[in-house]
Amino acid sequence: MKITINESSNNSEVEIIIKCKAVDDEIHRIMSMIKNSEEKILGIVDGSTHFIEPENIFYFESVDKKTFMYTKSQVLETHLKLYEIEKKLTKYDFFRASKSTVINISKIKRLSPRFNGKLEVLLENDERLIISRQYVRIIKEILGL
Repeated sequence: MKITINESSNNSEVEIIIKCKAVDDEIHRIMSMIKNSEEKILGIVDGSTHFIEPENIFYFESVDKKTFMYTKSQVLETHLKLYEIEKKLTKYDFFRASKSTVINISKIKRLSPRFNGKLEVLLENDERLIISRQYVRIIKEILGL
């Protein structure tokens, strides 16, 4: 097997091309590994890269042009932008709660109304976040409220 990487600023996205005589079990295994790795989110903490399953992520937050993901026990930085996270995790329970946060709906313990039409979210890890007014209608539709 030969692996070639073409790194260039002209590349707009990652493209994987497999050249083979025939698609066999090994090719299927490689394709499966690639597809499964797309489901995980890469996070960096203390210079180490970690692969995090989406269901283990409580929320994402953008601060000073950096994006962080919060799990039960870690805060990791990710190279993804919030709009990329929304797109990548559409089949999971993630929801844009404000300009700077994307929350995992399945980690919400309680919603409480706040002044000016906002909602406060209490997550399973007892962190509190705010859903801004413009996103309240969307979360209510998602939850059937």
